[in-house]
Amino acid sequence: MYCMTVWHPDHGDRWYDEGVRKSLQLIKEAGFTHINWNPDSGWSYVYAPSEMRFIAKIVADAGLKTYTIHAANGRNARTEWGYGPAMEMRKDIASPHKWQREAGIDLLANRVDLAAMMNAPNMVLHIDIDSFDSSGRGANEEFYGYLFESLDAIRPYCLEKKVAIAVENIFGGGIDQFVDLFERLFTRYEPEFMGLCFDSGHARVIDPDGFTLLERFRSRLIATHLHDNRGAKDDHLLPFDGVIDWAKMMSLIADSPYELPLNFETPFDRYSLKEFPFYERAMKAAVRLTDMVLDARLSNSRMVAE
Repeated sequence: MYCMTVWHPDHGDRWYDEGVRKSLQLIKEAGFTHINWNPDSGWSYVYAPSEMRFIAKIVADAGLKTYTIHAANGRNARTEWGYGPAMEMRKDIASPHKWQREAGIDLLANRVDLAAMMNAPNMVLHIDIDSFDSSGRGANEEFYGYLFESLDAIRPYCLEKKVAIAVENIFGGGIDQFVDLFERLFTRYEPEFMGLCFDSGHARVIDPDGFTLLERFRSRLIATHLHDNRGAKDDHLLPFDGVIDWAKMMSLIADSPYELPLNFETPFDRYSLKEFPFYERAMKAAVRLTDMVLDARLSNSRMVAE
């Protein structure tokens, strides 16, 4: 099993139906079996039920399954005006304003519905701890109070729909602050509701080792965003095209309850390749990494048997 992220494809005005349909077909032809649904991940866009049914249908018609989707926390740099000087945060699960938190919860519920419609077992969520925010919105007790109020509210719906939240390691703080975030989350919430989405590229940029989160929290690993970089910025390259130690990472993933497939969060616009040749190249890396996990698990099982 192999998973590729579906982005906003550059297929003209009708990217949202014919464009996505074309990308799904190419992903399938390259050999992938699953997708991570990523369109609208950085927006506060609300899907209508008819859209959810359509998306689920075109994925199934392509012969693909959905392994995860990307949810939205209500805070993003894009608004209906495009990119601007102000963040879009009218729907914000950690806002000090109750109405904004409630709007953020409604947005999360919308993504839970999409995940359930697509038979995805989890949805990935950013939690912006914003430790360097001059407004004081950083990861303090007040911030966690608002955040937990929202997560407590959405928890019963996630459990009812059997859609877990996979919290992704992002930017906005140092590695110690993200360790604190995940320790708080995983102490408070059960695995059926909350897990880790490990983003390999983000980890490499904010963590000198690159594996602190995976080493400490791999027992809660339920989603992956795998991509490479050169160690300085978020390049989103294919694995083996940067500096990440993939052998060590696959060994750690093998020593976790994570269920394959691995997901690649690698947009094809990073390369001078057309879409299908990019997916073909990505597929080779996906096979290589998957084999590394399977080999490590086989070796581990033999050691236990001995």
